[in-house]
Amino acid sequence: MENCSRCGHQLGVGRFCTNCGHPIEARNPASTDDADTAERPVTPMPPPPPPRSALPPPPPHAPPVPPPPAHAPPPVARYPLFADQVAPASPPPVVVPTPPTEHRRRRAWLPWAIATGLALVLVATLGVVLLFDDPDPGQDRADDPATTTSAETDPTTPAGTPPSASPTPSTTPSGEPQDVARFATVEVPATAPPNQDVSGNQVRYEGRNMLDGVPETCWRMPGDGTGAEITLTLAEPTTISRVGLINGYAKTAGRLDWYAGNRRILAVQWVFDDGSVLAQDLGETRRLQSVDVEPVTTSTIRLQILEVSKPGKGPAARNYTPISDVELVGTPG
Repeated sequence: MENCSRCGHQLGVGRFCTNCGHPIEARNPASTDDADTAERPVTPMPPPPPPRSALPPPPPHAPPVPPPPAHAPPPVARYPLFADQVAPASPPPVVVPTPPTEHRRRRAWLPWAIATGLALVLVATLGVVLLFDDPDPGQDRADDPATTTSAETDPTTPAGTPPSASPTPSTTPSGEPQDVARFATVEVPATAPPNQDVSGNQVRYEGRNMLDGVPETCWRMPGDGTGAEITLTLAEPTTISRVGLINGYAKTAGRLDWYAGNRRILAVQWVFDDGSVLAQDLGETRRLQSVDVEPVTTSTIRLQILEVSKPGKGPAARNYTPISDVELVGTPG
């Protein structure tokens, strides 16, 4: 029987030691247990194996390797792809200065600025004219305002001073008849309060509206003016030869007819300084209705209202007694 050369354990039939696993050297087939021991070479006995307690400890286990991440971010791209390839810098272009010309020096915006400025001035002027001028009295918004009485003159014009928009008496040759009503002042028994027209503009119904020569403006008083008296004071003693008036509100605004809607004066009489009286009957017409006078020199004329119609009907109906214009033709001095 053979023993393991490493641990001395009795070997079996295998190729490795069943105790320590050491490979067994090749056996001599010729040798048998029956062979003479004198012819067998002496095999030295290996030292006994160290006890198990003296064996070196097994190496420590390596730390577990963490698993790879489920998703790894892609590497950062390099932009541009050819960033490392830098093209050589080209020399800057040579700029040749161009001498200024006359048309380049001219400001292209100057004509537009001038046109815009002129347009703004025109709009501002038009706004001022519309704000301070009231050439278009129109629709009344109140039907029965309270009655007001006054001995009225223009609050912005001293007594005896003609309106600024009217020509002076010197524009007519001396000795020739002319309409002197525009140079007179007026006192009225009552005046309707101001109102608004269809465009929202304020409309006033003062006595001086009878003297401006504009039929679309008027003086008017609330209610029936029968028995009322208007006093006209001339700028100087004048020989009167013709008188007349527009006996209603001669104004239309679209479908609204203010002449037919307001009352109309049907009869008046003119009274002069010498006490003479001239009666005048009036028809329903928007035109100026005049009557000749036996020449009489006077400084004042009293217009007395004798008969007034009823108010009209429809959307323009108003309970007012109006006069749009008065004519006083004569020779001053």
